[in-house]
Amino acid sequence: MSNSHPNWTATAQRIEISTRFGALPLVIAARSGDPVGTVLLVHGRNGAPDQAQIAEIAEAYLARGWRVVAPELPYSAALPESGPADRVTFSGHIDAARAAWDWIAREWPHGSRALAGHSLGGYAVAQLGAGADAHHVLAMSPVLSGRALLLAREAMGQGAIDEVRREAPAYFAEMQVADAAPALHRMTAPLAVVTGGADGLIPLKDAHSYFDAAPNARFFAALPDEHHCPAGEACARVLSLALSMLEA
Repeated sequence: MSNSHPNWTATAQRIEISTRFGALPLVIAARSGDPVGTVLLVHGRNGAPDQAQIAEIAEAYLARGWRVVAPELPYSAALPESGPADRVTFSGHIDAARAAWDWIAREWPHGSRALAGHSLGGYAVAQLGAGADAHHVLAMSPVLSGRALLLAREAMGQGAIDEVRREAPAYFAEMQVADAAPALHRMTAPLAVVTGGADGLIPLKDAHSYFDAAPNARFFAALPDEHHCPAGEACARVLSLALSMLEA
């Protein structure tokens, strides 16, 4: 739970929608009866809507009058009811996020829709944003490709490779082929990327490559000394600036 924003999920509505994968919980919040639009906020592997980095993004949107919809995606170690964490995959994460994205389109067909995601959620929103009618896309510490993740883990040492192979074998197998770049090339929505300058899992060059792959990239910021899950006052200021650049 975020120390700076401890209550955003506690005071939000929580519903479940039916998908072909089963029930998918959604955390929904808005601070106005007439929101500017709706953002789908996608957490990463072993993430959850109440984690600090997700709370920072949610608060940035809520402060600007947006409705936030944050799914509790399957197979997260941070969500005990979501299923075994060793079953997480790139493709499954995208498919579950897409179910929430499609539900938003049915629920509010005439409103603006935007995409935001952290880490593996950043990979998912790149895929969803390709060809979609999204107002904009915001990615924090985004995964560019499985290969880039493998190279970053190799730099950390063999133990980092062994850890992900043990914890999520199907996810590890998909790392050989998963690549967000083709989707980013097709994405016409404005893009902003915020990352940690000291992130070892998503090195700065990979975050830059994610940004550079999008034809309508608008804003890039790296927070000094922040790692994979940026949060705090400096992060909040940068997110506000990013949303300004995205005209959100």
